[in-house]
Amino acid sequence: MLLCRRDLRVGVLALKTLLHFAGGAGSGEGGARWAVALSDDGTLSAKDRAWVDGHVPGAVWWSWPAADDAVERAINGRWPRLQALYHSRYAPVCKLLHATLLPRCRRVLVLDPDTAFFAPPQRLIRWARGQEPRPLYLHDHQDEATQVPPEAREAFARLEASFADVGRPWSLGHRFFNSGLLAFEPGQLDLDLAERYLAWQATLPSECKRGKLAIWFGDWTPEQTCYHVMFALANPPASALGEDYHLGGQSGHVFNHFLRHYLIQETTLQRLRRLVDELPSRAAR
Repeated sequence: MLLCRRDLRVGVLALKTLLHFAGGAGSGEGGARWAVALSDDGTLSAKDRAWVDGHVPGAVWWSWPAADDAVERAINGRWPRLQALYHSRYAPVCKLLHATLLPRCRRVLVLDPDTAFFAPPQRLIRWARGQEPRPLYLHDHQDEATQVPPEAREAFARLEASFADVGRPWSLGHRFFNSGLLAFEPGQLDLDLAERYLAWQATLPSECKRGKLAIWFGDWTPEQTCYHVMFALANPPASALGEDYHLGGQSGHVFNHFLRHYLIQETTLQRLRRLVDELPSRAAR
């Protein structure tokens, strides 16, 4: 999880709901063992980190840029655009490079802080236990036939064509791919593809980086679209998490990625308060 001071408490709640529902208690399938790693975006104080450590004992902290130069050593000149992005002020790059280059676990779950689990995520439990071989991704459930503008479809057609030489078909059909919840083995994703996407994005006209197209191709979403490309060409092909995993504030799902708009709604805050009350006292403290 990439964590900032603004999302400190809600991020810890997101972790606690994962550990509660997918880590044994209430999981229904024996749960899974999780190692927690947190990327500090540079806004957390020593007091903030200590507070998190009190709630999530044993979590590993990764600084940005990584204090031990582990990311630099892993890049080793192979991906200059990714390297430049890592040394910019674009904090979401930590979600991309820390999660793919630094883990000591074979399988990695990327989780945004403005999220929560409300029931056992059975599919993620199976994945964590090695029973699902494919990478798994979150996507919005909007009607893409009406909500994806023609200009975005044309841009995606050009993007897919630019990767025709990879030798694998573009296997991801959802345009509203979302990186708020991703599950993968780092070896299943190819950072060469992310580097190529950044080179392709640099050639886009400015109108492709404004308005609704900025959701995909803007300067505030390269981390998500790099993941989008890598998941689209993953080996084995990626699989969508499905109906139980949602974006927005609608209730009744196993998992929600609220996004800022829904997170600050009173109805969402009330749901999160109830969730805190429902967690066992040890998990909620």
